[in-house]
Amino acid sequence: MIAVLKYTLDRKLVKYLLLFFLVSILLSTVSVIIAKWEGIAFASFGWKELFINLIVRYVSKFVFIFFAIVLVRFLFLKKIITGWMRIFLHFVFAILLAFYSIFFQVLASKWFMGDTDDFSWDYIYSRAILGTDYNFFLYFCMIAIVYAYYFFKKQKDYEVKESNLKTQLLDSKINALQSQLQPHFLFNALNDISSLIDISHEKSQDAIADLSELLRQTLAIKNTKFIPIVDEITLLKKYLDIEKIRFQDKLNFTILASEELLKRSMPPLLLQPIVENSVKHGFSYQHDAIDIGLEITAEENYTVFKISNNGKPINEEELTYGTGISNVLSRLDTLYEGDFTFEMMNTKEQVTTILKIPDTKIE
Repeated sequence: MIAVLKYTLDRKLVKYLLLFFLVSILLSTVSVIIAKWEGIAFASFGWKELFINLIVRYVSKFVFIFFAIVLVRFLFLKKIITGWMRIFLHFVFAILLAFYSIFFQVLASKWFMGDTDDFSWDYIYSRAILGTDYNFFLYFCMIAIVYAYYFFKKQKDYEVKESNLKTQLLDSKINALQSQLQPHFLFNALNDISSLIDISHEKSQDAIADLSELLRQTLAIKNTKFIPIVDEITLLKKYLDIEKIRFQDKLNFTILASEELLKRSMPPLLLQPIVENSVKHGFSYQHDAIDIGLEITAEENYTVFKISNNGKPINEEELTYGTGISNVLSRLDTLYEGDFTFEMMNTKEQVTTILKIPDTKIE
């Protein structure tokens, strides 16, 4: 029997049912006390007998309703009855409750209080008919609690499940995008290093060592959605060290950011594709040296990154993004669902990229 109860009802629901029944007993007790005190009813009962009668009546009701709920739910979960049969059974039990309550009350009165009331079908039937409306109300109130409880529990379980699935999907998508970015960067870096081999074997060896260290640090954050900005800057500097082996003094990089801002968090590998784009498209016959600047500022609940270079201007009317920038935009959209800003434009002989993302705490 205990196994059936665990299968059909949980502890929290039983507590709600008991609480409702205690409130019902309390209200009924107050009503009975007032009725007897004012001489409206229960004149033949002593106070002791009256309270015993009240307790017996409600305990018997609760036992009946509780086991009726357990039985119907058990039959439904076992697929022995359907939804309509379940409603019909509850209707039948609600009617039987009135007869059961009167029968048990009369029986208990005879046993415990020596009551001499007529113990016949006509007596039980007449009393049961008079109390049918109240017993119906009591029964279906408890049924309503049960169905409301499981309805909201099902909704909550569904929301939790949906949230977990959404989180898993988000993690999978972010991991896939970050994994996609790594080979893209690797191919570009290897192409840069291959161009150094004919120029200087020593520089190409240094570049390979720097690339190895950068890849090691990059792989360490493969499954991380957010990292401190200072760690992102460290990765960016590693990348630029590789590029400077090829461009030497023709490539310069400056950072303007407070220590407090560097403690904030951001998705990893956002800045490197933007800076890489500046290096790749910034150099030209008219621009043989590039100065790249990164400025980090705060704006309400957002962190703003401003990346500028004095290289070749972009064609704003036919602006297209390569793999790196497209990857950045895809990750931003997945993480922030449109709550971010990304702009690339020509400003006063400079190419400026503005990236604004919400503040995020690292979990």
